[in-house]
Amino acid sequence: MRLEDFVKRGAAVAGLCRAFASGAPPHATLLVGPAGVGKRTLASVCCQSLFCVEVVGKPCGLCPPCRRYLSGSHPDAWRIPEKKSIGVEEIRALIAALAEAPYEGGWRTVLIECAGAMTPQAQNCLLKTLEEPPPRTAFLLTAGSASQVLATVQSRCRVVPLPPCTEEEVAGFLQSRGVEADRARQVAALANGSLGDALRLQADEAFWTLREKIRQAMAGLSAKAQVPETLAALQEYKGDALRVCGVLEGGLRDAMAAAAKGESRPAADGWDRALYAMDARRLAALLAAVLQMRRMLASNVSWQAALEQFLFQYAEEGNTWQS
Repeated sequence: MRLEDFVKRGAAVAGLCRAFASGAPPHATLLVGPAGVGKRTLASVCCQSLFCVEVVGKPCGLCPPCRRYLSGSHPDAWRIPEKKSIGVEEIRALIAALAEAPYEGGWRTVLIECAGAMTPQAQNCLLKTLEEPPPRTAFLLTAGSASQVLATVQSRCRVVPLPPCTEEEVAGFLQSRGVEADRARQVAALANGSLGDALRLQADEAFWTLREKIRQAMAGLSAKAQVPETLAALQEYKGDALRVCGVLEGGLRDAMAAAAKGESRPAADGWDRALYAMDARRLAALLAAVLQMRRMLASNVSWQAALEQFLFQYAEEGNTWQS
């Protein structure tokens, strides 16, 4: 990925990308946001961009410095990976290493994943270096929220919130990793704006098998009289209730997005054909019904009762699919 792939993620992120692209990054950046939104990916791309020798389109991923960074062998790229606890001794060792000149004479980067895992002693130890880092050294820290690190650490960093990705961004991210376009779109509709969840879903073949079975069951539901049959087909997935909700929600959101863009998708079949035949009001009502089903399950309502309520509403909303 390149810096330009992140510029639509909000003004703060765009400003950060411009700073790294120009070779004038903040001395310390704290990227914050929920799990899976791409904090580590953006931080890595920012670090890599400082080593890239290309003038535009940083980082290129092809030049020797980019290759060394991607292989984890660049001598001036320091990384403390996510772990349960980061102690003061590890930070002291890092500071001591940074006292030496860069091996390649250019930029040096320090990526601390899950900065909230640093003990208070470790964070206090890092303060002076964050405030006055060695020349041409850029720190990038990631955390679920700014409150996970000390206020004194926050004050020494540019705090950049990273919001969840749009479905288009998730799909583009997956396609950049070689995922076929249609599958990337399907995963994006289920990932809730999380690049991490998207990668896990893409690789989870058991999920895709489950998804196909759910969609086959839903394709056969076109009237209230068919609810018992569909209920029986889905009842066995009680242990995967939330995944079933995710499949239903993903299908509805995908159809709503297509409707908003004026896409009719006449070649669709099965459950897709039924969904694309619905108007926006019906789709919105059914999406609300799926969200209600999630709330019912969270309140310990039985899987059968929650699912049955949704299926009857689905039938009532007038599934217009016909074989």
